[in-house]
Amino acid sequence: MKLGRREFLVGAAGLLASAGHTADTRTGELPKRTLGRTKVPVSILGVGMAPLGSGHTSYAEAETLVRAALDMGVTYVDVSPDYGDAEDKLKPVFRDKALRDRVFLVTKVNPSAPDATGVQRQIENSLTRMGVDHIDAVHVHNLGDFDMATVLGPGGTLAGLKEARRRGLIKYLGTSGHMRPPRFAQALETGDIDLTMNALNFADRHTYDFEGLVLPVAKKHGTAVVAMKVLGGARDWRYDGHTPGTLADYHARAIRYSLGLPGVCVAVIGFGTVDEVRQAVAVARAYHPLSAAERAELLAEGKRLAQSRGLYYGPTEG
Repeated sequence: MKLGRREFLVGAAGLLASAGHTADTRTGELPKRTLGRTKVPVSILGVGMAPLGSGHTSYAEAETLVRAALDMGVTYVDVSPDYGDAEDKLKPVFRDKALRDRVFLVTKVNPSAPDATGVQRQIENSLTRMGVDHIDAVHVHNLGDFDMATVLGPGGTLAGLKEARRRGLIKYLGTSGHMRPPRFAQALETGDIDLTMNALNFADRHTYDFEGLVLPVAKKHGTAVVAMKVLGGARDWRYDGHTPGTLADYHARAIRYSLGLPGVCVAVIGFGTVDEVRQAVAVARAYHPLSAAERAELLAEGKRLAQSRGLYYGPTEG
């Protein structure tokens, strides 16, 4: 059964009431989970900055949204130099050192300069754009686009992240991406990866199966798991701050599904408006696992959707 916007809002209010919470999401803490072996407690909901990096969102609008999310208890912010000017838009927020200190900040390095020197240069540029002196974690992103020999070899991507950590520029090493899950298992088996962010939703599990291929390896190494593409990614890949996720009709159940997966610490969602943040916060505040019947129904619907989505993010192998 799909839920439209009105049905979601009514349902979220009911969940809050049944859980003993009020519907006021303006202040206060969200539930937290420990981010794997980092031992850092983070909110179970994170802000994904991709929609805010478009030219359709002003600096003022982006700052308003991020500040609102932090006021609602979000402590995890995910960004990338690939998300337009999203990193630059965080700079006004983090001029407030108190806000920076409350946030677990994550950015990424891409295959444009994958060797150790290039990776450190990418990180230095991100620090400058955001106006911060360190980043909590940096992902190798999208790992499926990297040459694995370069990632793992001497003088390669992981070597660059380790050197950046030694220099105090970053604290933790991560991987992120939504295709070629065997590469993530390979990277995690090195024992060097502190957190991994992957596409984890009830539809794409039938195609990419990060759940079956990567989550057990993460558990083995104490690697934290971060769920992304929780709402399926923006329709037609239009991360413009206005286009909803492909699974937005399943909003509350989609979030609950991802948060219910083994090892998942936080669900990162790309928000375009403060209202979208409020809706997701309502679900996160009232979070409870899907029942067996709810899960079975949602997975059956996900299997149907997976057939129409196909290889939405790219190849599964190679």
